[in-house]
Amino acid sequence: MARQTPSDTNLLSDELSRITQELAQARGELQDYRQRLTALHRLTDALACSPDEEGIIRTLTKGLPALVDTVMVGIARSHRNRVWIWSDPQNREREARMRRYLLRRLGQFPSHRTESSSPPRVVRSRHLRLVPPSASQQSLQELDSSLGHEVSLALGPEETGLLLVQPKDPVRFTQREREVLETVSASLSLALRHAETHQRARDIAIRDPLTEMLNTQAFDSALAGELSVGLRYGVPACLLLLDLDFFKTVNDRLGHTTGDHVLKTTADLIGATVRQSDIVGRYRGNTFAVVLPHTDRQQACALAERLRDRIERHPFAFEAGQVRTTASMGLAAFRDTTVASVAEWMMIGDAALNDAKAQGRNRVVLHVPKPPGIACAVALSYAA
Repeated sequence: MARQTPSDTNLLSDELSRITQELAQARGELQDYRQRLTALHRLTDALACSPDEEGIIRTLTKGLPALVDTVMVGIARSHRNRVWIWSDPQNREREARMRRYLLRRLGQFPSHRTESSSPPRVVRSRHLRLVPPSASQQSLQELDSSLGHEVSLALGPEETGLLLVQPKDPVRFTQREREVLETVSASLSLALRHAETHQRARDIAIRDPLTEMLNTQAFDSALAGELSVGLRYGVPACLLLLDLDFFKTVNDRLGHTTGDHVLKTTADLIGATVRQSDIVGRYRGNTFAVVLPHTDRQQACALAERLRDRIERHPFAFEAGQVRTTASMGLAAFRDTTVASVAEWMMIGDAALNDAKAQGRNRVVLHVPKPPGIACAVALSYAA
């Protein structure tokens, strides 16, 4: 048997040490891979469970840095003509550069619907902001590969999008990280499409198909919520009921198509007059209802008069010409002692609206609380 020399022993020891180091390195890589795979599963599951667009964006920007070593993330949607930017740490100049690039890329996407007039909205997450489309007017040289890795989002036949991720390491992402981003983009696309489908279903369930305002059931629910807040905290609120004067004559003489046009245009006028925080619904036929939160009688009367004047002055144009109409309005303030339920609130709003019609139409009438005995008699007459 050959006898081992000290040099052979040293070589064997070195070989064992090398193999041990390689095994330790492989074990570390495997552990890192398992952790990233777990994080990837968690992120894709969380994206699938997010209820809406803002929740999806928030989930993505929170979970993506655990998968890839990124310093900035941008998401663009051509359908909405909007861009979200997230960065850590915050860098205004770098964010503006990515924003301009993505907005320019949005301009290259075919889109049948845009929201160019939509105001900027803030998504509540660290350094996460929603950019208004107006920023796309700036002309700069944009196609810069240093911005990061770009992945397309498949959002439907009429919409596309982009996920742009900038790494901390200027050497770029590894092949494995690129594959991770491809997987994330597929999950992100599915989540956004799923959320939009659910949103459309919710809108169909709660909105009037002609005016796109809340329907009666949804409005009653909103009214109940405002009443609950008012009863608990003593916050003022007003209910405005609006009825188009002689609307039946419009339908009978000009047809229901023209009548629908008048209703839709009236809904647009209401939406352009009230505040963003106000709740608007088509209550029945040609009657519209508006909840004015945190609004006292004087403020409500001023708004109602502006709306009444706007409707009176508006020429409702249609193919054969134009038609003019007016509106009668009744106001019911929540702080009235008779208001203890949604039914009572609507009842006194209807009473004010009927008073406006009885006094000659095309006017605003504010409900004046009656003594308890008279109020009781009025309630009994409505219940009869």
